[in-house]
Amino acid sequence: MTDTARRQQARSDRRDNQRVFVFSVTLAIVVMLGALLYFYAADKRGEGPSHEAPPPAAQVQGGAQTSPATAPAAPPK
Repeated sequence: MTDTARRQQARSDRRDNQRVFVFSVTLAIVVMLGALLYFYAADKRGEGPSHEAPPPAAQVQGGAQTSPATAPAAPPK
């Protein structure tokens, strides 16, 4: 191999290495941005209204349920 051919090969190798490096960095940035967007979307999806609607059973009964703590005591025997 001649000296000129070696220089051209070295230049070509450097250019190829630079292209691979730029491609790798670009790919890493795209993956990081994708992960950040995914976590942002997942976080937004998890946020719901601050109040919850009563369960359907409470709506059917009119919502007038008495808790055991406020229920009238049984008459003494």
